[in-house]
Amino acid sequence: MTVESNFTVKTFASAAPAFALPVLFLGYAVVANYEFVTGLGRDIAEMPKTASAYLSGEAAAQIDTYYKKIMPHRLPSIDAMGAARYLAFREGRPGVVVGEDGWLFSKEEFEATLKRTPDLREAAAGVTEVRDQLAAKGIELVVVPLPAKADIYREHVSYPAIPTDLERLYEDFRTVLDNAGIKNIETRAPLLEAKAKGQLFLTTDTHWTPLGAEVVADAVGAALGKRDTTYSIADTAPVEREGDLSKFIVTGGLAPLVGLGPETVVPREASAPPAASSTDIFGPSSIPFVLTGTSYSANPQWSFGESLKVSLASDVLNLAEEGKGPVAPMRAFLDSATLRDTPPEVVIWEFPIRYLGQTQLWNAEPAKAATE
Repeated sequence: MTVESNFTVKTFASAAPAFALPVLFLGYAVVANYEFVTGLGRDIAEMPKTASAYLSGEAAAQIDTYYKKIMPHRLPSIDAMGAARYLAFREGRPGVVVGEDGWLFSKEEFEATLKRTPDLREAAAGVTEVRDQLAAKGIELVVVPLPAKADIYREHVSYPAIPTDLERLYEDFRTVLDNAGIKNIETRAPLLEAKAKGQLFLTTDTHWTPLGAEVVADAVGAALGKRDTTYSIADTAPVEREGDLSKFIVTGGLAPLVGLGPETVVPREASAPPAASSTDIFGPSSIPFVLTGTSYSANPQWSFGESLKVSLASDVLNLAEEGKGPVAPMRAFLDSATLRDTPPEVVIWEFPIRYLGQTQLWNAEPAKAATE
């Protein structure tokens, strides 16, 4: 075999996976849609007959249901293609960035430095507006900026420039807060120092671990000082968590087969001494601290609110919400009966910097509180 032909064979072999997946997917699509069309023809009598059904979306819903009925292999095949793509090319669907050593990162973090508002002016104005509303009621605002997972665990990121940009974004955010006279907590340095103690973020999930939450809670306590109620904290039952980022690659049974299986999380629960537990919790000064923010605070698996109770030696009312970002829960609190009837002394605002890349972050309609 000549050198040229040997080179051609090697080139084809190395490129084969790149051609194989699209060919397999195309073949599957042809067969699947043939099944759909022929099945639809056989059962056309079951389809809606009126124009209103199509205009209202009823027909689309029925066709979608029919599509799923005749193709029960649809979702497993998508998972299989996702697993093959991950193993062959270390790629996932839009929303995830695959790093080294099985680490996954949210695409939001990588986009935050590209879509940031000019000089963070919007962020400064938005936080200042909140600070002023609270100050008018005699309440102090404390912002807790959370650095990006891709910054803290940059050794697992395939694009070296991204963590540096995320570090700069974190520092710039703190700078605009300082310039506006808004109290904020340094969290990046404590997290970097604590990496030797254990894992601070989950490998296949956007979020931190209870240890990461504890490190930040301790930083808040060190900055704000302790009150007079000594809380103890203990581990609760372990929880198996399927990473929210792994779902952009595979789901269910295939995840462990490609090294993306569930991770074990051990939530923690804080307890006050009996004397403190029996006091009147409805007094206007009974809860000095309110916590608001994102799922980093709202999800009990991470135990951030519980760790704050220990670090602050005080009760903490947790009003954070999942799935709404940092701004909507704050606006809900500003419009709530809690603020009106039992205002706290301090509001702690947990704020992941990756949200700074969302250009509509400050334009969202204020969320309404569940109770008025």
